[in-house]
Amino acid sequence: MSVSRRQILGGAALVGAAGALGVHRLAGRKIRPQVVIYDSARPVSLAFARAQPGTRLVDLAGERSVNWQGVRALRKKGGAVAGLTGWNDYVAARQWLEERGLRVQVEDHDRKHDLIAWTMA
Repeated sequence: MSVSRRQILGGAALVGAAGALGVHRLAGRKIRPQVVIYDSARPVSLAFARAQPGTRLVDLAGERSVNWQGVRALRKKGGAVAGLTGWNDYVAARQWLEERGLRVQVEDHDRKHDLIAWTMA
């Protein structure tokens, strides 16, 4: 079996696109969250939360004063958790959720608004 130059270049382009976009986007996999973590002090994050019908919402603006009680109460059996938060809030939420057995499925940086869009399941 011989491989043409066109096939090699096509394969290289596909691998480059998969790396740039993330394999999960090429696969078209969509994870529906059961819980959404957002920060109502940031308008884009609030809009993200409002666009998620039928999900449990955890507002970080209120969570900080109660030591992240709503996030700490989440359990693995609750399904996927998605968020649009600042970096520090993402790292803190990720730590709590990883201790409950959830793993990062999607992570993307919105540089325009300086937010991290993420999903854990």
